[in-house]
Amino acid sequence: MAAPVHNPRVTCEFGVSGEHGPHSGRDYGAEPGTPVRATLAGVVVRTGGDEVVVESNAIWHFYGHLSEVEVRHGDTVETGDRLGVATGPHLHYEERITPYRPGDHRSPRFDLHPNARLPSK
Repeated sequence: MAAPVHNPRVTCEFGVSGEHGPHSGRDYGAEPGTPVRATLAGVVVRTGGDEVVVESNAIWHFYGHLSEVEVRHGDTVETGDRLGVATGPHLHYEERITPYRPGDHRSPRFDLHPNARLPSK
């Protein structure tokens, strides 16, 4: 798995309590215009507003706070493919397991190695 942004920096961790209950995903610092990339290969199952959802192996990968979405429903994406760009100051990323209800979140599982390189396309 790849990180959704280059040189990821966690700004809010999964499960941290906030005013609306536990945080359902992980936030990564992302300046406006930062490319957002697929953490795993899969099929785009939802786009709308400022979000993209990619399904991969019965897991929904949710990317929120995008100012531009560059994929469409039904597109197939590979790991590292560009999905859009972040609005800033962060990207919200979460994973949901089937049956994909609001309470079906899990802690994101990709490698956060700071030297990970992503394609520059």
